[in-house]
Amino acid sequence: MPETIAFVPPRYGEEVVGGAETLVRELAEELKRRGWPVEILTTRARDHYTWANYYPEGEDEVHGIRVRRFAAVTQQTDPQVRKLHTRVLDSKRMPVKDQVAWISNTVSSPDMLEYITSHCDDYRAFIFAPYLFGTTYLGSMAVPEKAFVISCLHDEAYARLPIFKQMLHAARGALFNTRPEEELARRLMGEDLRGWVVGMGFDSKPSDGRRFRAKFGVEGDFLLYMGRREPGKNTPLLVQYFCNYLHHTGRDLKLVLTGSGHVEIPHRFRESIIDLGFISERDKWDSYSAASLLCQPSVNESLSIVMLQAWLWGLPCLVHADCPVCRDHVVRSGGGLYFGNYAQFHEELDLILGNPDLAQRMGAAGRAYVESEFPWDVVVQHFQEALDEGLGDAGRGEGGVA
Repeated sequence: MPETIAFVPPRYGEEVVGGAETLVRELAEELKRRGWPVEILTTRARDHYTWANYYPEGEDEVHGIRVRRFAAVTQQTDPQVRKLHTRVLDSKRMPVKDQVAWISNTVSSPDMLEYITSHCDDYRAFIFAPYLFGTTYLGSMAVPEKAFVISCLHDEAYARLPIFKQMLHAARGALFNTRPEEELARRLMGEDLRGWVVGMGFDSKPSDGRRFRAKFGVEGDFLLYMGRREPGKNTPLLVQYFCNYLHHTGRDLKLVLTGSGHVEIPHRFRESIIDLGFISERDKWDSYSAASLLCQPSVNESLSIVMLQAWLWGLPCLVHADCPVCRDHVVRSGGGLYFGNYAQFHEELDLILGNPDLAQRMGAAGRAYVESEFPWDVVVQHFQEALDEGLGDAGRGEGGVA
């Protein structure tokens, strides 16, 4: 019986920014370190805006893991596909054939699909992620008998499309990042949905906050944002709230933005908002050591990797109240606060910045939460159990080896 586990994200690489992609990379590398035979099947694309083929086609190796890259195909700018997308966002009723036409044209890879179907017997399981891409829908529906989906589900119009309920029920099961995500999935897809909470493990890395400050010329207190800069992540809202805060308080405070995507910074506040764009892994760890707190304004998170990483460095976190996952993290850990409007954002930012002892206690509570809830040993055990139960071969040993 084949033992190799194939992870199938739409993009893969150190330069790729995205929560689902980071989760897949971290999980695959951890399994590899523990002796699991793993491979990556993915497209040649690097960014999710154009899906342009960037990486060479064929086999590659990233951190010791074989990566097979196939040409990406997208028709997302086609007027008919855009029209279908608008209907999805407007929650308009759509025939299943139109739903399939839309998701198939977001991004797909006929070459990768052909490889998956013709080499199905070479793999123990295929782990597709996240749910909202043609690569996941078409791939998992082609090999449902070996498919698992790391859904990374959010409460959004896309998640209510019948094709995704069909996809998750057809697969061997769904792999969730948190309890709130699992509860959402069962609410939308049915209580009989087969799935397991697996998540992702976290461990700290060497870091130097002084090195970060010296390299980027950042002085004094600063609020850190890390991730994609786009409306879907509420980055414009964070910029607006931060500018309002400076306008009302005159406080000497900076907002440091890292990650991919464009962000509009009002001219008046360009000295206070520092846009670093994409930064290296070492700079990311250093930024956690240097920051005063992290803000996660997104309401669409299934795990929020940056929050859990920031807590390992003892940073308090300020999150949006409308994100069930982030709010749950904060409530269960005591590692931060959540806001639902500007007045709350202002008050809570004042509270954290004005009380160093409180900020330190929040950061310590967050660190304890991550260390107890997200150790790699537990995550790998849950992943093993999900595969064994989903494939019906419980009792297989580490890495699926008897």
